[in-house]
Amino acid sequence: MKLLNRLIFILTALGVIFLAIANRQVITFSLDPFSPEDPSLGFQAPLFVLLMGAIGIGILLGYIRSVVTTIINGLTKYMSRIFLRDKERENYD
Repeated sequence: MKLLNRLIFILTALGVIFLAIANRQVITFSLDPFSPEDPSLGFQAPLFVLLMGAIGIGILLGYIRSVVTTIINGLTKYMSRIFLRDKERENYD
Protein backbone atom coordinates (compact mmCIF):
# COMPACT_ATOMS: atom_id res chain seq x y z
CA MET A 1 0.00 0.00 0.00
CA LYS A 2 2.85 2.37 0.82
CA LEU A 3 4.43 1.63 -2.53
CA LEU A 4 1.18 2.46 -4.34
CA ASN A 5 0.78 5.72 -2.40
CA ARG A 6 4.35 6.73 -3.18
CA LEU A 7 3.91 5.87 -6.85
CA ILE A 8 0.74 7.97 -7.08
CA PHE A 9 2.47 10.86 -5.27
CA ILE A 10 5.50 10.73 -7.58
CA LEU A 11 3.34 10.61 -10.73
CA THR A 12 1.21 13.51 -9.49
CA ALA A 13 4.31 15.53 -8.61
CA LEU A 14 5.77 14.90 -12.07
CA GLY A 15 2.48 15.98 -13.66
CA VAL A 16 2.49 19.20 -11.63
CA ILE A 17 6.10 19.91 -12.56
CA PHE A 18 5.40 19.37 -16.27
CA LEU A 19 2.28 21.54 -16.01
CA ALA A 20 4.29 24.35 -14.43
CA ILE A 21 7.02 24.15 -17.07
CA ALA A 22 4.57 24.09 -20.00
CA ASN A 23 2.34 26.97 -18.77
CA ARG A 24 4.67 29.82 -17.84
CA GLN A 25 2.99 32.46 -19.99
CA VAL A 26 1.30 35.35 -18.20
CA ILE A 27 -2.46 35.60 -18.64
CA THR A 28 -5.07 38.05 -17.43
CA PHE A 29 -7.51 36.58 -14.95
CA SER A 30 -10.70 38.63 -15.10
CA LEU A 31 -13.89 38.41 -13.07
CA ASP A 32 -15.59 41.02 -15.26
CA PRO A 33 -17.41 39.26 -18.15
CA PHE A 34 -18.69 42.53 -19.70
CA SER A 35 -15.35 44.22 -20.29
CA PRO A 36 -12.64 41.68 -21.13
CA GLU A 37 -10.30 44.33 -22.61
CA ASP A 38 -10.25 46.51 -19.48
CA PRO A 39 -11.27 44.35 -16.50
CA SER A 40 -12.09 46.14 -13.28
CA LEU A 41 -11.71 42.93 -11.27
CA GLY A 42 -8.67 41.20 -12.68
CA PHE A 43 -4.96 40.60 -12.40
CA GLN A 44 -2.14 39.10 -14.40
CA ALA A 45 -0.39 35.92 -13.32
CA PRO A 46 1.24 32.87 -14.87
CA LEU A 47 -1.28 30.18 -15.77
CA PHE A 48 0.34 27.53 -13.57
CA VAL A 49 0.00 29.80 -10.51
CA LEU A 50 -3.75 30.03 -11.10
CA LEU A 51 -4.02 26.28 -11.65
CA MET A 52 -2.02 25.48 -8.51
CA GLY A 53 -4.10 27.98 -6.55
CA ALA A 54 -7.30 26.28 -7.71
CA ILE A 55 -5.90 22.88 -6.72
CA GLY A 56 -4.84 24.25 -3.32
CA ILE A 57 -8.27 25.75 -2.68
CA GLY A 58 -9.87 22.43 -3.64
CA ILE A 59 -7.64 20.55 -1.20
CA LEU A 60 -8.40 23.07 1.56
CA LEU A 61 -12.16 22.84 0.97
CA GLY A 62 -11.98 19.04 0.96
CA TYR A 63 -10.12 19.08 4.27
CA ILE A 64 -12.64 21.46 5.83
CA ARG A 65 -15.52 19.25 4.64
CA SER A 66 -13.82 16.19 6.11
CA VAL A 67 -13.35 17.89 9.48
CA VAL A 68 -16.95 19.12 9.59
CA THR A 69 -18.26 15.66 8.63
CA THR A 70 -16.13 14.04 11.35
CA ILE A 71 -17.44 16.48 13.95
CA ILE A 72 -21.06 15.96 12.89
CA ASN A 73 -20.66 12.16 12.94
CA GLY A 74 -19.08 12.32 16.38
CA LEU A 75 -21.90 14.47 17.72
CA THR A 76 -24.51 12.17 16.19
CA LYS A 77 -22.86 9.12 17.75
CA TYR A 78 -22.65 10.89 21.13
CA MET A 79 -26.30 11.96 20.99
CA SER A 80 -27.50 8.47 20.04
CA ARG A 81 -25.48 7.03 22.93
CA ILE A 82 -27.18 9.48 25.33
CA PHE A 83 -30.59 8.65 23.85
CA LEU A 84 -30.03 4.90 24.28
CA ARG A 85 -28.80 5.41 27.83
CA ASP A 86 -31.90 7.41 28.72
CA LYS A 87 -34.12 4.83 27.00
CA GLU A 88 -32.52 2.05 29.08
CA ARG A 89 -33.10 4.05 32.28
CA GLU A 90 -36.78 4.47 31.39
CA ASN A 91 -37.13 0.75 30.73
CA TYR A 92 -35.36 -0.09 33.99
CA ASP A 93 -37.76 2.01 36.06
